[in-house]
Amino acid sequence: MLDNQPTCTVAEYLKLRLEELKVQQMFGVAGNYTAALLDTILADPSTPIKISGNANEICAGFAADAYARLNGPCALYVTYSVGAFTMLNTIAGSYVEQVPVILVNGAPTNKEDQTSKHAGLLYSHTTGYEFVDIHMFKPITVASERITNATQAPYQIDSVLTAMLTEQRPVYLEVTEDVWRSHCAVPSRALASGKGANLTVSEAQSAAKATVKLMLERPKSIFWAGVELQRFGLQEQFLSLLEEINSHHILPDKHVNFVTSAMSKSVISEEHKWFKGCFTMSPSEIDSLIGEDGVLVGMGTWTTGKDTSNQDIKSDRTIIAAQNGVYVGAYFYPSVTLDDYIQCLADEFSKIRDKGHRLQGLVPYLPSLKNTVAQSASNLGYDSFYHTLEQFITEDDVVIVDAGFPLIGAQSMKVPAQNGFVAQASWLSIGYSVPAALGVKCAFPDKRAMVVVGDGAFHETCQAVADQHAYGHNTVVFVIANGIYGIEQYLVNPNPFRDPKVDYEDPLLDNVYAYNDLPSWNISKITEAFGGEGRKVSNIHELLAVMEEIRSQEQTNFVVEVCIPKTDTPRTITLEADTAVGEDEIENPNWPPANKF
Repeated sequence: MLDNQPTCTVAEYLKLRLEELKVQQMFGVAGNYTAALLDTILADPSTPIKISGNANEICAGFAADAYARLNGPCALYVTYSVGAFTMLNTIAGSYVEQVPVILVNGAPTNKEDQTSKHAGLLYSHTTGYEFVDIHMFKPITVASERITNATQAPYQIDSVLTAMLTEQRPVYLEVTEDVWRSHCAVPSRALASGKGANLTVSEAQSAAKATVKLMLERPKSIFWAGVELQRFGLQEQFLSLLEEINSHHILPDKHVNFVTSAMSKSVISEEHKWFKGCFTMSPSEIDSLIGEDGVLVGMGTWTTGKDTSNQDIKSDRTIIAAQNGVYVGAYFYPSVTLDDYIQCLADEFSKIRDKGHRLQGLVPYLPSLKNTVAQSASNLGYDSFYHTLEQFITEDDVVIVDAGFPLIGAQSMKVPAQNGFVAQASWLSIGYSVPAALGVKCAFPDKRAMVVVGDGAFHETCQAVADQHAYGHNTVVFVIANGIYGIEQYLVNPNPFRDPKVDYEDPLLDNVYAYNDLPSWNISKITEAFGGEGRKVSNIHELLAVMEEIRSQEQTNFVVEVCIPKTDTPRTITLEADTAVGEDEIENPNWPPANKF
């Protein structure tokens, strides 16, 4: 380093880079190994970065994930091994679902590392293997670096952050404690994405031409709006494409509409005139959507989820543009970014605007949830709850839904706001929703977070309620309390949910397995320890009364225990339960299930 070259500490360098990336929020659990970084941030009253502590690392990780989905990169701080290992689950979820999270892990000093190696002294939080943390995170991040000296630190930090900008996935920085206050060169140039920084001939135009050709051959088209539209900020470009098609390329009184799936629910407002429902996108559902002569055009859509079978949907009637490539029927076009593809598609439709080609469009059948709840207005179950919640939420609310039956039931609920629905619909870690609400509220401070979580998932991360109260958030947590791990029971043996049940010889197959029963909690009382207001409801009338109270107390956080029957299921599960085959339903004549075994 030249004598006259300006310098800063490594902690200051990382702070400057985080500010450049417009990081405004850090979640985590304090540890001495990252203290120098946190103190450097705290020492600058003008920094936009806010440091927020959490009840545990899992809550911090899920909060950061939700924030980054909605507001761009978010950072996390943990301490070595004991803190970092707890966060493996959350970072894996961010990796799978393409969320830009920066994990900063403090590590023992170089002297401590040498002493451990040569004198055999095992320090706290260490296993004796110096690379254990970074090796754990390498498979679930797009870049990871262990920083042990200040001279290399700028290059390592910039390399990791460039990878995050390029891939929009998590990255990992491990910094030994004795490096933070050491001096390095100041940032010399702006960070930039590495997208397009290679010699590649894009296939976007060819993919667009093939798409238009197939759509004209099968004029009954419908779009599937995918999660990448939200991840890459392409919602308006997608809507402009639909506007071009519906203004110039459809038959009279027809429209090309769009649908979503659980992964992409609310990437476009569900009040939009061309929105026609949220679907699972299983092969049978696609058959009902487009028939034999239609085409499904997936824009930024992921085919994921072994329990929905939508990994098997590619056919001569499908177009899937995602993960930097496009499938048009059986043909694959690599090296196509979604933004280039949408633009080329719009250009191709513009070229044929006056040539008389017309699309017919499709109006899919979407069963009305209202029909499922009319039979008993007072009974509480998944369907009646979501029907009531749909009437309750507004554009000023964001609904965060947990995995399992709550997520399945939520698909039929209309969400009015764009980006008004958040769920971890691919990784599916139960307990995501309650801490995720922290990130949602920090990203959208003028919105109100509304959580729907099963009681089993709530047991995992209920401590986040304490964080919500500590942050001064007005979040509402609806805990659907049926006393069991419902989705786990259903996957293994759905017989307890059938009406009537199959009369098996083994009585064990008739009831919920003991290991799926939950310990009994007085959930509505948890706010007495964590803060906020707790309520318990057992019918629709009580639920409506509590909802009215919630609206009257706009500054208060609530936990609402929603008691439902043990074997109640969302309508979609109810309809398929009779024909479903459990993974260990061994007396079912169709066992083992052919789509899984």
